[in-house]
Amino acid sequence: MIQFENGKYFSYDMVGEFHSLGEWIHPKRSIKSFEVILVLEGTVYISEENQEYALQKNQLLVLEPFKEHYGYKTVSEPTAFYWFHFFTNLEIPLKSYSGTDIYEIKQLLKKLLHISNTPTYSPSAADSAGYLIFEELNRLYAKGNASNQALAVQITEYIRNNIKSNIRVSDIAEHFGYNSDYIGKYFRENCGIRLKYYLAAQKLMLAKDLLLSTNMSVKQISKELGYSEENLFIKFFTYHEKISPAAFKAKYCNTHINNK
Repeated sequence: MIQFENGKYFSYDMVGEFHSLGEWIHPKRSIKSFEVILVLEGTVYISEENQEYALQKNQLLVLEPFKEHYGYKTVSEPTAFYWFHFFTNLEIPLKSYSGTDIYEIKQLLKKLLHISNTPTYSPSAADSAGYLIFEELNRLYAKGNASNQALAVQITEYIRNNIKSNIRVSDIAEHFGYNSDYIGKYFRENCGIRLKYYLAAQKLMLAKDLLLSTNMSVKQISKELGYSEENLFIKFFTYHEKISPAAFKAKYCNTHINNK
């Protein structure tokens, strides 16, 4: 589970890839988690609380917990889709999406599926990979609502491009010409999370990836992430993960999956 200081959290539950070559209809059920469905082939006919959706290739839908979901039409052609369950109390403004830029989420789901099937499965790595999908959902929402959230998209892109510089909220505010209070309030209202927590989550995900996918030492990683002293990075990582970077690497170093 990824926990933020404001009581918000994100937690991976499960992921899978569904295939049907014959007649199929989505079962009737209600679940406790959110679910993302991304269609790879065919059409998925699904209803949520009597709202019907016909999802085709490269379309996705976010199903909400404790609501009744069921298929409203049987399909006979080949059908395939990724599904991803997670728990969170963060806001999820995106309900459905279709567009040519769905590629990133598709790749992230593929990577998460790889991680979940690893014998030495790391819950922490799955949480991080899952949160990247959540973040991408918010990016797609912001892109689809550019008139209201253009600045939010710019902020997240700026963070992605400068995360190794150990940037702070004040640096972001200065870059965009606003004061820190305004930029923080704007980001929280449009992205559902405080900016400093978002920054911390991004840095942690990058740190975990470097720990699991490279032979870099903790000292080298701390320098790569913009820390002037190794102990500052160790303190940051241990505070958020309740485990030191070295211990994390030793425990989960075999769980990394090459996403090529």
